Amino acid sequence: MANLTPDSGQRPETTTDGNEATTPDRIRVADLVLEVARADPDRVALAQTTKRRDGGLVYQERTYGELSDRAERLAVGLRAAGVREGTLCSFMVPPSFDALVLGTALFRIGATLVGIEPFSHGLRRVTRCLDRVGPEVFFGTPRAHLAKRLFGWGKRTVRQQYVVDGRWPGVRTLDEVLADTAPAEPTPANVEPGDPAVIAFTTGSTGMPKPTVLRQRNFAAMIELVRNQWSLGNGSDVVDMPTFPMFWIIALSSGGQVVVPPMDFTMKGPGDADPAALLRTIEERGVRSMFASPALMQNLLAHARQKSITIPSVRRIVAGGAEVRGPLYAAARDMLSPDGELYSNYGATESLPLCEIDGTTVLKETWERTERGEGLCVGPGLPGVELRIVPATEAPIANIGDVEALPPGEVGEVVARSPHISEDYFRDPAATAANKIADPDGAVWHRLGDVGSLDEQGRLWLGGRRSHRVITPGKVYLPLQVEPVIATHPAVRRAALVAVPRAGSVVPVVCIERTDDDRRNADTVTAELRKLADRYAATRGITEFVQVRRLPVDRRHNAKIDRPALGAKLARRWR
Repeated sequence: MANLTPDSGQRPETTTDGNEATTPDRIRVADLVLEVARADPDRVALAQTTKRRDGGLVYQERTYGELSDRAERLAVGLRAAGVREGTLCSFMVPPSFDALVLGTALFRIGATLVGIEPFSHGLRRVTRCLDRVGPEVFFGTPRAHLAKRLFGWGKRTVRQQYVVDGRWPGVRTLDEVLADTAPAEPTPANVEPGDPAVIAFTTGSTGMPKPTVLRQRNFAAMIELVRNQWSLGNGSDVVDMPTFPMFWIIALSSGGQVVVPPMDFTMKGPGDADPAALLRTIEERGVRSMFASPALMQNLLAHARQKSITIPSVRRIVAGGAEVRGPLYAAARDMLSPDGELYSNYGATESLPLCEIDGTTVLKETWERTERGEGLCVGPGLPGVELRIVPATEAPIANIGDVEALPPGEVGEVVARSPHISEDYFRDPAATAANKIADPDGAVWHRLGDVGSLDEQGRLWLGGRRSHRVITPGKVYLPLQVEPVIATHPAVRRAALVAVPRAGSVVPVVCIERTDDDRRNADTVTAELRKLADRYAATRGITEFVQVRRLPVDRRHNAKIDRPALGAKLARRWR
């Protein structure tokens, strides 16, 4: 094994078999791209999918040789323009060849990527998010530059701007700053493991989006964790289709192929993607792995079932962003080959991923218990992840020694630590104090904002958001213990537990979204749901049910139910 020096960007670790291994503590994406480009310059780095007017698909391939050459030339040009280590760069570019070029170049420089999703966060919220961080450089598509002009994004701090994947009046393109040639030996970024690499904003589902700092060591550890957990390996056998903007990093960090799906990442959510086009892309490009929100998966599976389509090339689909329910795993079996599997990853923007569970385990072992009100099992912590359950509180927790870890089976607040978890929020000590817990050994624990319990096998069973608990004088109801029980009724497509203030107290109310083919009248359904709720400890005492046309969901994944919005609406109705 090669000797490690303080500047090598790696730290020694011990594997489970006792051998020494290394984990990067600085981002090595640009180095990996360069290594592949030198060894195998014609390997496909990206296949960009374009949907023609007649419905056909066209793929434009770009190689690692092209990607590395352009990225290294861009890094030289951007350095000459004043972009340096730590320069805050707003990155509003959906997956494309130039997005990969730009991302690789910024990693080479050691600049800090500020990731904001205009569609997910909302155009007006973006203004406030950028004002909080204060980026110096703005990279965006023509659409992003139009919105920047209309909403004044970054007007106080942005001193340079570039247009990507198109043109915008008065703004330089990436081509205009490319150096003539790539350096024979690129200048490495002069960064330390603790330097900020990425600032990623949370969804904002519980308030204003928070600017999560992922430092070099965190982001590098996250890439390594995902690559190992997904068993991607290294080389051209990796063919990954990211249906979430920044996830192009997964295939690129393994020397694999990024298949950009025919999706509009800037103006539409994953639930709006054309399932027929996605399935054709998977088949024609031989996609082997992908990430998908539950909403996107639902549409894929429905279309595949209707057209009797299977996707035998896919070995791993990872769903995340919201809870994945048993029927989704069951439906995936018909679309995937016997070698394929649907997995659910649990985590947050600050800590992605933390746990994983496979569909086979869910259907054989855990889903029956979920439908009895025991919560949603998301599996054990991934390698290097330590999970604890502590008493739930809205107050800050200064030190992990200030709270007692609860025993298996007892419900409390979920906290976790791992090298890949973010340690703080950008220039936001209040958010850091509210969501982080110090450990005497120097580590930082993250408060997930969820409640749940650990079983004897170390698997995490979720009850839902801490803030979504319905606390009544006699009982505490948890969304992910209540909703799966109610959803077993044939008239219920989805259910959402909400708290409604009434007569100085709080009443648990379940909003239900009806299935299309059930013809029972509302009174009959309500009566049957009351009997169903009375069977289980988790739901006993719930008598109020309200039918809604559609449950509101988040913009990022189109799957996370907005329970507070529902509760507020009902409170106004019953005031």
